[in-house]
Amino acid sequence: MRRLLSPIALLLSALLLTGLSSNVERNGPELAAYGNLCGATQDEPCMRPRLNGGFPWAYLFDSPGISVEGQLSFGEDEVRVYSFLADLVAYMVVIMVCARVVRHVEPAKRA
Repeated sequence: MRRLLSPIALLLSALLLTGLSSNVERNGPELAAYGNLCGATQDEPCMRPRLNGGFPWAYLFDSPGISVEGQLSFGEDEVRVYSFLADLVAYMVVIMVCARVVRHVEPAKRA
């Protein structure tokens, strides 16, 4: 039973960490149009750095004009699946390495 729960616990832990990593927000380098009242004739798009979230790779991107500007949300903003999966795999690897280190350190303490 323990072998069955271990991959499930690993996946759930990695999903939780990946979801929480969306709180790591930064602007740019990708630009997005936030309105169309810029330029000399006031008819050019206003290009600004796009808000994105996720660590180590950004996977959640603000969709100006569709969602609340300056806030990230899974329901309204653009989710890039490949970046999300890369984050998920990275967190799974980190969790597996940490678990292996803990398993090797515990027997050494008992001896």
